[in-house]
Amino acid sequence: MTDSITRRRLLATAVAALPLAAMPRLALAQAPDFLTIGGGPSGGVFGIVGTGMADILSRVFPSTIIDVQPGGSGPNLLRVRDGKADLGITSANNALDAWEGRDPATPDSPVQNARGLMNIMQSAIQIWVDGDSDIRTLDDLRGKQVSAGQPGQTSWLAFENLLAAAGMTTDDIEADGGKLHPLSWSESHEALRNGQLDAVMWLSLWPHPTVMQNETVRPMRALSFDDAVLDKFMEDSGAGFEKVSLPAGLFGGQDIPANTVGTNTILFAAAEMPDDFAYAVVKQLWENLDDFKAVHSLLGNISEETVGRGMIIPLHPGAVTFYEEMGIPVSDSKLGA
Repeated sequence: MTDSITRRRLLATAVAALPLAAMPRLALAQAPDFLTIGGGPSGGVFGIVGTGMADILSRVFPSTIIDVQPGGSGPNLLRVRDGKADLGITSANNALDAWEGRDPATPDSPVQNARGLMNIMQSAIQIWVDGDSDIRTLDDLRGKQVSAGQPGQTSWLAFENLLAAAGMTTDDIEADGGKLHPLSWSESHEALRNGQLDAVMWLSLWPHPTVMQNETVRPMRALSFDDAVLDKFMEDSGAGFEKVSLPAGLFGGQDIPANTVGTNTILFAAAEMPDDFAYAVVKQLWENLDDFKAVHSLLGNISEETVGRGMIIPLHPGAVTFYEEMGIPVSDSKLGA
């Protein structure tokens, strides 16, 4: 493992002082010795996507040793900031929190050198119930058996904030025999499939394969939230989120769209990454988009309309150059670059 100075010096040496037009040939002739991607736990979505990304990038950097490290949304931000990884996968709301010195960062050490490369997946706050359930609103969760992950996790905190926006607390869930069960992702969905839980809430990528697996047992449905609740959530605790609508038919019991809030999962790099190298990474993934989408079903929504937008943090100049050349729209960041 190279340290941050050595790693960035290797990248800079590999791509310095040549025009973007020369980048494809340069990448093959002077590729960096090492490239580290911050992914996620083995078998998880981030890990699978990181490994697939490494395979695609190895075609343009065949002599480069590409290492995909376990990590996660928060740890990847810290590793790229500190030069321990070159690329990382994270969520836009986590990137904003870290930029402003909130968890996973600290006020004394924010992550303000993260730069967006691609918007690759979408997440949303989702509460899944049996398609035939009489649960239609947050208020209907009173007295029910519910899981929202474990205390302190992103999904648990998001659930508390969503309840607060509706004038509720977790105590309301546990009234009249209800209980909020602190279960893992797999435990929660197994219990939902088995009928031991009435509802599972998660800030999750969509449509997640685990939820689709639940449908082999029974049709699922995601709750739709009132605009007033979503507006209050956005006002009080929705930094990095935006309103989204999960389409009718997404799940077997989903006969109407589900209005909720969500955030994007993004590929990012450090601001110190040379522009030409960032350009080459985005170019290679975009030009092999069918192969990239085939890595995981959750990558299937990448399009010209989404790939350059919604990253919250500033885009890397190398990515901007590529998108401008391709006529792909990008969104500006309100954060200082």
